[in-house]
Formats: sequence, C-alpha cells, structure tokens
Amino acid sequence: MQTTPDEGLAHWLDHIGPMLEGLQDLVAGSGTTLDHSAASLHDLEHLLLAETRDAAPREGLVEALGGYLGEALLTAGGGAWSWDERSGLPVAVLDAGGTVEPMPLVLDAVTRRTGAVWATEHERVVAEAARRQAEDDGWEPRGADLPALPTRGADDLPDPWLTRWLTTRREGFDAWSADTGRAEELDFSPASLVPLAQVIRLRIPSAEALDARIEDDLVQGAIWYLGEVARIHRDARWRYTPDPDGTSENPSVGRPWVAQDDDGGGSAIPALELWVAVEAGTDDVLLDRFAEFD
Repeated sequence: MQTTPDEGLAHWLDHIGPMLEGLQDLVAGSGTTLDHSAASLHDLEHLLLAETRDAAPREGLVEALGGYLGEALLTAGGGAWSWDERSGLPVAVLDAGGTVEPMPLVLDAVTRRTGAVWATEHERVVAEAARRQAEDDGWEPRGADLPALPTRGADDLPDPWLTRWLTTRREGFDAWSADTGRAEELDFSPASLVPLAQVIRLRIPSAEALDARIEDDLVQGAIWYLGEVARIHRDARWRYTPDPDGTSENPSVGRPWVAQDDDGGGSAIPALELWVAVEAGTDDVLLDRFAEFD
C-alpha cells in the first residue's frame, strides 16, 4: 500500500529524534557540538567525507545527516518539516522562503567533496532570514516544530557577516596552512598553538605591524585557527557584534571572538591574543594562555 504524505511525515517526525541521537557516535571524540550551527555542519560534512573516502555511507547515515541538516536550516530560517509526495522524502519548508531537500544535499556533499556544501546552504538561509527581517520589522522566523536536538534561541542566530567569514576561512584553510609552511603541525590540537605563534612572531615583528596587516590572509587565518582550537577543545562558540560606525571602544565589537556558553565561562578575542603573542618573548605564549581558557 502506498504511503500518503501525512503518513510519511508522521513516520519521519516519530523517528528523527532517535536517528539524530545516533549521530553522537559519529562525532564522538571529534570535538563537534551538535548545536545546529554552520560550524557543526562543516564538521559533520568532513566526517562524512572521511567515512566515504573508500566506501558508501553506512546504513541510515544519509537519513540521519539529512535530518540534522534540515533541522539546522529550520533553526536558521524558521519553518517546519513537510513531505514531498513525488520523491517520497522529507523536506524542510523554510519560513524565510523556499524549500530544501536535505537528503539530496547529503549525497551532493559526497559527490562534490568540497567540504562546504552544507555550510554554504546554511549561510544562504541565514542571509535570506536577515533580508526578510530587514524588509519587515515584524517578521520573525517561526519555529513550528520543536527540534529533535537542543538548539539555540531565535535571538541568538549567528550574524550573517560572521557566517560568511567562518565559511571563507574554513574553505581557505588548506591554502592558508600551506602558506605558513607548517601545515603538518597545524592539526587543531592545543600543542599546534606553538607553531602558530612561531609563524606569527616570525612574520609579524610588532603589534603595530599586526595592526597594519590585520586584514591580511595570514592574520585572518590565524585569528580563525586560534578560535577554532578554543571551539573544539573548550566548547566555545564564535560570536560577533557589528560595529556599523566603526566607533565602538569595546574590543569585542567589530571583531570575531569566542566564548563558552556556561555562566562564568571563558572568552577570548583571537586578534588580541595574536597581539599578545607578537609582543611576548616566548613561542609558548598562546599555549600558556589557552591553558587558562576555562
């Protein structure tokens, strides 16, 4: 007997929670937090690419990843799950506009192997939601369904600039690390902060030089790398507060920074950490300061 759209959707909503709980095994030990963020999509896509380098995805993985991807996009753009009668697959109908089919996007990631398919789609949805909010002050993305995994509140969505910056830095990491000449050591471990400091201290001799080169690819890549180490190993999250007039004296405004969500948790502004590094007399300075990030 053919499954009706209502039956297909009901079955999907009944099973998505257990499927997503199974993703915890995939991310165990990777430092990935399943928080519906663009960073988590980037991490999951790379884990999928590693698993499918020489084999097809394990049974049920495409569905679980599609469920997570759909929920991440619904978190960013509002909306609800629906069912496509033609394909017989669940779809995310976005309040920000449009419909996304997560399962084909999962397979697209395996085919294209760029490592940026899902984060790019997330960026598109975030930008569309921001555009809608700018055009209609009364519009807010609606959350018709409770997500199967915990998520952030609607007032804590990532800034579109931050989303674009993080995507650019992730996609450019291989080229950036190769340019440092220390690519094999830059493995996102805390110990890798020593070669990072050595590269920065060798190429940028002073805080003044750092200020002058703050937009250089070398510096922007180092800012991202330092923050990613904190994200992975200290459960931190990227944050960004725009400074439209460029007049704020708050050092965390107009710069990407990282912070832990817990009350009293640590925070750091990677650009200022690099400033400390070039002024310090030791290559261990970033590692020492990272050890205090708690």
